[in-house]
Amino acid sequence: MKKLLDQVIALTKNIHLRNPGDGNYGMEQFFAGKRDSFMLGGGFGISWWYTKTTFKLVENISFIITNELEEFAECDHKTIQDIVRSTLHEICMDEKVFRGDDVFFSRKSSLFECRKDGDITEYAQYILNFFLSNIRSAISDWCVIYTVPRLVGESFSVDSEEINVVNKRDQHTWKSLEEQGYLLRELNQESGSFSDGRTTAFTNQTYDYYLIARVYGTQQGSKFTSSLKLRKLLSVIYSITSGSSRTKVAAKPYSVSLQIPNKSSGISTIAMSEIGELLPYYANDNVLGEREVKEILNWYTLEAGLPAEQKNRISKCAHFINKGMNTDDIDSYIHYFVALDALFGRRGAVEDSIKCGVSLLPQAGHWEEKISWLFDLRNELVHGGSRFIQEWSKYMKYYRHFSTEPSNDMEQLAFLALRSSPSIFKNESNDSLRWNATAPAD
Repeated sequence: MKKLLDQVIALTKNIHLRNPGDGNYGMEQFFAGKRDSFMLGGGFGISWWYTKTTFKLVENISFIITNELEEFAECDHKTIQDIVRSTLHEICMDEKVFRGDDVFFSRKSSLFECRKDGDITEYAQYILNFFLSNIRSAISDWCVIYTVPRLVGESFSVDSEEINVVNKRDQHTWKSLEEQGYLLRELNQESGSFSDGRTTAFTNQTYDYYLIARVYGTQQGSKFTSSLKLRKLLSVIYSITSGSSRTKVAAKPYSVSLQIPNKSSGISTIAMSEIGELLPYYANDNVLGEREVKEILNWYTLEAGLPAEQKNRISKCAHFINKGMNTDDIDSYIHYFVALDALFGRRGAVEDSIKCGVSLLPQAGHWEEKISWLFDLRNELVHGGSRFIQEWSKYMKYYRHFSTEPSNDMEQLAFLALRSSPSIFKNESNDSLRWNATAPAD
């Protein structure tokens, strides 16, 4: 906490009430005191100047809050930084810590110099308490909803990740989420429009499933956390259900989410914004029946029982697989290889550790033989030796030898590694994986 208090003190020293000259990075004018959405004006008009150091200190405070105070771990930095600045606007005339006339008439050069006499640690703690209180008021329970094309089947939930995969005709699960306090009554479940008939991004989309992530944090932070969870889920689903490469079509993937607040937050607005393209638009449906859902849930159950470091490797592997799914050609190939590196890589021995990890996978696809070729292609692409996969000097040799495309093999290998990873990591007797799991790659 001392580090955080020191940053608060330093920040007030670097909020200038007069133009600092060459170090000026911008001026801000505002009305002092607490504002709300119904206030149109009034209050004391004040001008402050910021330097590069000012902005850096605001960033430092944000990073310390999210990294060292667990309750704020899912908050985004932009929201926290905005709150830090607005909170200082709110309390800069607070007579408990500042001499208001000195602030208003700019009698001193910095906000720090306008503080009242007293213990400096108590001064910093008073300001920090306001920061944290205002950040708490921006935190809520949310459910973030994303639609996916070409994925159909029954509803299910991944409890360890707080994710619901909901068929849009499943009123029971939808009602259950409503009963937990989420304002889903504002949305027409089957049409994707608002209940009053207004359209949303979902209205004209074709889909069977809603992917719903239940998260806690600031609005932006919750959306980001949701995107990570849903990318992982989609990677797991397709790693388990894709026996061969799927064809993408030209239709644009969906990229918008709806963010539904919980009524406990006092927030009544539904936010609609870009969350990113989480799933390509494939040519054919992927049907999730009882068997597929059971495999998906078993995968998550096994993963939940692993040590934190191994779960972290698996999550990063899944993330880069999703990036590979949503890109093409070189970008896709490299993302899939990064996924293997995230899962098996060891600093100082990336190639050997990946090969070791691949050797533990089911070998119906001759992966132990293929991985040396695929690693060579990876080096060609990463180091600029080839501009596209077919330019690789060994491309035709690979195709003739294996009768497969290296890009398709790379995708299938990444899927296989993710699908197999919880079972492989669970085998604690495997010495090679023990050293892999404790030393991430460069």
